[in-house]
Amino acid sequence: MAGFPALTELDGAGWSGLLRWLADARRDAPVLELAGMHHVFRAEDVRTVLSDSELFSSDRTRMMPPTAQLGRGNLTMMDPPDHTRMRRIVNQAFTPASVGGLAPAIDEIAGELVSGLTPERFDLVRDLAYPLPIRVISRFLGLPEEEHGRFRTWSVGFSRGDAAQMDAMHRYLVEVAAAKRARPVRDLMSRLATAEVDGAPATVDEIASLSGLILLAGHVTTTSLIAAAVRELCVRPELAAEVRDHDRIEDLVLEALRTRPAFAQVTRIAAGDATLSGVTVPAGALVSAWILSANHDPRLNPDPERFLLDRPARRHLSFGHGVHYCLGGPLAQLEAVAAVRAVVRRFARLTVLAPVEFHPLPTLSIRRLVLAGQAYGA
Repeated sequence: MAGFPALTELDGAGWSGLLRWLADARRDAPVLELAGMHHVFRAEDVRTVLSDSELFSSDRTRMMPPTAQLGRGNLTMMDPPDHTRMRRIVNQAFTPASVGGLAPAIDEIAGELVSGLTPERFDLVRDLAYPLPIRVISRFLGLPEEEHGRFRTWSVGFSRGDAAQMDAMHRYLVEVAAAKRARPVRDLMSRLATAEVDGAPATVDEIASLSGLILLAGHVTTTSLIAAAVRELCVRPELAAEVRDHDRIEDLVLEALRTRPAFAQVTRIAAGDATLSGVTVPAGALVSAWILSANHDPRLNPDPERFLLDRPARRHLSFGHGVHYCLGGPLAQLEAVAAVRAVVRRFARLTVLAPVEFHPLPTLSIRRLVLAGQAYGA
């Protein structure tokens, strides 16, 4: 097969071209080596890479600058048994009840942000999809709202692999974690700082890294999901009518989650020789598991390219699989539903005003979505 198709124009024909390329890869080259990385496309193989933590390691700290702090305590870069211990600490603090308790605050923030949109022209990502999860997760963690500007800077640094920005965030969160441990209050970071596994608490460094991961990862998926769902309302008038008239917002969000996952691909390292679809992946190889391709694999979802609110069995790997299954998935869905509902209640119609811009791999999620909104009765 030829190399990747262009990944800059990912709206309309460009997106369809990428999906065709992935379909060809699943059929003709399910494990494809390009530029020193083994790309995996079939749903069964992607699930194996994500779930078999013994054979496909998540410990990518060796690939990071030696000064970077993000890997310390970072669940996404740990394998069992270290991952198991840290996950047990997070599970004690990040409970379904604590997430459900955020619903009123999420609705309040979403309503406030949507009411502040300028109908003639607004960027949905900048004005709603990004600030909503940042404000929610900051409140959840117990971090001050006046620091949102710094969080945005660190978020950009994270996406660019900027070790200096990550170190700055880590130092800040170490100070906060120490203060929370000394004088805990009713917030997530205090619960992390006081949780124990087998009688032993996490270190302050670990709590800072866990909190940093929650802060950064806690908005990436949600921002992507809100933008993807609202875009579907813009480009599919018949879908928009069904969603508005029959309150199908949750179905819209779930199908958007399947079709446009926040991360198109995730990376693992082969801990030993592995065989996927009859192809040997050598020990030490970098492996890119294509979640986007898996979600569009007809073996996982029949008729995968159609956007169906009534899809009978909606299967996806957008939140991962196995021990690294995304803990914040329910929160992301809760926020996305609240955001889309607030948009639908305010605007009877949405129009895209400029070409949609996308992030590069590994996300391919929407970076800029400029819209105009028509109010009801206008």
